[in-house]
Amino acid sequence: MTESAKEDAYKKTLEELKIMNICVEIDNLLTNNTITISKCNKLRDCSSVWVVSAIKRATTDKGPWEMLKHCIEELGPGGECKSINFICTMTDDIDQKEYCRSERLPDTTSIADCILHRNGCTKKKMKEKIEHLNPGIKKLMERFSIDVFTVSSKAFFEQNPVVQKPDTEIPKLQDVLKNLNKSINRELARDYINEAMGVLSLIQSCRKQQDEALVQKKAEFLDDLKKNLIEALNELDCQFVIIQNNLDQCLSKGVLESVQQCLENARTEVIAPTTDNRGYHKILKALCKRNGSYKSKNWEVILDLNNCLARPMKKNINEEFSIIFPVNKKTGKSIQEHLDKFSIIQKDNTYPRSSMFHHIQNFIKTQETKLKASCSREILEIKKEMYASIKLTIQTKMTPCYEKAANVKGEGSFMKMQNILTETIESLKEEMFSEVKEEVLKKFKKFKLYIKDYMESELNQSIELFLLTTNTTFFDVSREIEELEKL
Repeated sequence: MTESAKEDAYKKTLEELKIMNICVEIDNLLTNNTITISKCNKLRDCSSVWVVSAIKRATTDKGPWEMLKHCIEELGPGGECKSINFICTMTDDIDQKEYCRSERLPDTTSIADCILHRNGCTKKKMKEKIEHLNPGIKKLMERFSIDVFTVSSKAFFEQNPVVQKPDTEIPKLQDVLKNLNKSINRELARDYINEAMGVLSLIQSCRKQQDEALVQKKAEFLDDLKKNLIEALNELDCQFVIIQNNLDQCLSKGVLESVQQCLENARTEVIAPTTDNRGYHKILKALCKRNGSYKSKNWEVILDLNNCLARPMKKNINEEFSIIFPVNKKTGKSIQEHLDKFSIIQKDNTYPRSSMFHHIQNFIKTQETKLKASCSREILEIKKEMYASIKLTIQTKMTPCYEKAANVKGEGSFMKMQNILTETIESLKEEMFSEVKEEVLKKFKKFKLYIKDYMESELNQSIELFLLTTNTTFFDVSREIEELEKL
């Protein structure tokens, strides 16, 4: 929805809103019998994945669960997903007697209680299915908060519904969205206030000073800040070196396991997963045409040779990635926590509030906060790039092989495709996985240098601002600063 459309929405009546395209899309989404994943352009950009499903497909079909496993593997520690929400759209139509008989409930059970019982059973079945996912997928899912909503939009909007509004679970979904919106607004407001505080502190600290002794003291104070910057950067560099060494060890182990396991994994999972080859040659051909990945329309069959080959590498860095780049918790060793500790203000609040030095410190702190927020976004991007590079490097190395296999025709083409894939993996495996390791480390080293250079140049510029002399007498903005401090 465009910004202008959002603004217009506030002026429309409920009836006008109901016929808008966006509302039609939502209605179609809630009544559709297919499975969809969040509409994010890039799966790894999702902060919350919503799996939307009609109840029959969610509890009986293989497709939704294959899709879920695939998406979790793709998200892995390389994503920033914080929650997975299953939304089961429920109908209010239920045959009371038949349902009571099938569920062995008393015949006197009301329709409302039947609906609530069915919804409760649905939640239970969904959670049981999650519990029975393979150990590797379950381990990855420990990073996410998981919830199941059984929603009924029809009952929510009815004047005299069979079930009460809270039981439709739509209010719970509304709370999830409201809290998400509030957190975003709080973050935006915090950034705005921090920026304004920095500007006012800079103005207040630069008010014309006539005392030469004070000017000299100011110069010494700024020199101390520069020394503190060098020390803080050295400490940050030490932490980066430790992280890099840990990553190197995990990747080295991943290379060894990948070389040992890749061919067997590729054969059993993708190249020759079944003794019945009828029809499978078409799937393998389609996989080669799509650079190593294949997904059937109903998600019943999901194959990804690149991901299969990447799995040992990912497995060996998953735990370290979760320590370095955690989503919902502190580990004591994360890059973000090291950045949060970074500061060139070593003795805070040692000067009176009216003091020039107090305002200099305030300005530097606001600049540090702004820089750290910018670095946080870079951390998320490098996290995604490093994790994605594992599969991407493998895919790039395997692409000529896929093209060659896809062009095979005629009698015996299936076996020829299998041989091309097998022989290529065997010949490339040591070189390919070593390149994977080097690519991941290269991206980390580049990121490390960027963060250090960025913090150094920006904070040096901030310090230099106070060395500039001026003949201008600025306004006293102490009252404005106090107002922002209250906020």
